[in-house]
Amino acid sequence: MSDDAQPLGAGDILSLATKLAERMLQARSTGRTFSVDELDVVVKAAELLLALSVPWPAVVAEIIDILVADSEAIGAALGNANAEVRPVIGN
Repeated sequence: MSDDAQPLGAGDILSLATKLAERMLQARSTGRTFSVDELDVVVKAAELLLALSVPWPAVVAEIIDILVADSEAIGAALGNANAEVRPVIGN
């Protein structure tokens, strides 16, 4: 990071999380997948927003809900009754 670089503020994180969540929902609606990096970024952004007491926009909450549901479906499909699938973060 250069000496001139400024840390991201809550508004920046909110904007980035919203744009990424919108892009992920669009990809999902057209049958495209998204990368592990995109998953990681949207989850980390959501965690930061929680830590800053910034409410999630509806689109961010929607993609997090989808990710949790997909995780639970994968766990069920694997048939591991002993595996506990839980959300990475809460809202």
